[in-house]
Amino acid sequence: MEQKDQLLQKVWLWSLLFFLVAAFTGFVYRWGLIGGDILGLRMSNVRHAHSHLMFFNWVTPVPLVFMARHLMKTAPEAYSSLKWCITVIILIGFASYPFFLIYGYHPVQIGTANLPFSVMLSGLVMIGWYWFGLIYLKYRNKADSSLSQLFYDGALVMLVVSSLGAWGVAVAQFGNIDNNLISGALTHFFLTTFTEGWCVLAAIGIFYDLSKKNYSLPVDKNWLIAPIVLGAPLMFPFGLSVDLLNESLLWTAKFGSLLVGIGLGINLWYMARALPSRNKVIWLFVLAMLALKVTIQLSAVFLPETLWLGQHGLRVLYLHLMLLGFVSTLFFAAFHTVNTRSSKAGVYLFLGSVFVLIATLVLISGLWPPAWQPTNVYRWVTVGAILPSIAIAVELVVAGYSRFKQG
Repeated sequence: MEQKDQLLQKVWLWSLLFFLVAAFTGFVYRWGLIGGDILGLRMSNVRHAHSHLMFFNWVTPVPLVFMARHLMKTAPEAYSSLKWCITVIILIGFASYPFFLIYGYHPVQIGTANLPFSVMLSGLVMIGWYWFGLIYLKYRNKADSSLSQLFYDGALVMLVVSSLGAWGVAVAQFGNIDNNLISGALTHFFLTTFTEGWCVLAAIGIFYDLSKKNYSLPVDKNWLIAPIVLGAPLMFPFGLSVDLLNESLLWTAKFGSLLVGIGLGINLWYMARALPSRNKVIWLFVLAMLALKVTIQLSAVFLPETLWLGQHGLRVLYLHLMLLGFVSTLFFAAFHTVNTRSSKAGVYLFLGSVFVLIATLVLISGLWPPAWQPTNVYRWVTVGAILPSIAIAVELVVAGYSRFKQG
């Protein structure tokens, strides 16, 4: 087995393990919301632990290893640097998990000092991102100027840009800046640029990397990515609380969302015409999730803002549709397109669990008529939240056994 495929399999197994922990933490959060015992942990800390482990150890290392695999096709000498960089990012990301779970963003008292370990470790993770970016820049000129590389380039730019918001939050905390608008804007600038920019662009880059189609584009290929790169950072006001929003911020968010929606719509049209030859049913599910994401995103532009801003459940649905429905299922499809020997039992279970989970979130999104909701609807949502953990565990066992057989 080539080094680039060995690295992919190793990172995939470790990322799956941490994805399992993050998914189960999400279930624990849902369990706590319906009154279940969560061992005295604060609900906000459980939520932060869930989201940060997802960000640091799932939706970051998997795209990084596909980018590394892309570089190593023409620069195999980059193997050692890329391996150690991704390993360090994963280790530091997991080290932050217990601190987020127990302390959240609050400092830990060590002797006479109060040290915000979760913030400090998050900073180290971001330094790891810059390290990867430097390695990427060193070897990228040896790779072909393909559509996938264009999206990988854009994704890494968005990853660096998103980190500026996170650094801003840390500066505001250490500087005791007591301004809800500044802290909220910086937080959601990071979250929005990271998810809409890094996660989505990296996922599309992986798709183009594996589709191996010759695209006949009527316009310059940069137009496929430019609206997303320009629009994603502008969408952050949608995450702010209603009392912090003003007319200018709202129209900024709508304009950004429109740009991203147009960019993704154009890519969706090309992607539908260039499905990878393997696992077409799985890839069709991925594109269906992307289409739903774009539909809800554009609804934020054209429907009354009270619908989007007044429904927390709708934001939760949208976030899971993007990160679980589109990005995560694309990762599963991509891995099984590369690794053809592994059983697909885990990936099909995962697709089914994602469908059920999203369906339960629709029930509490505000879009579903209350009169049609089943009794104990939040218990159904909690049941839906545990299903991805089961599917991920199956995939972890199947992928691990496949790697064991291959030696």
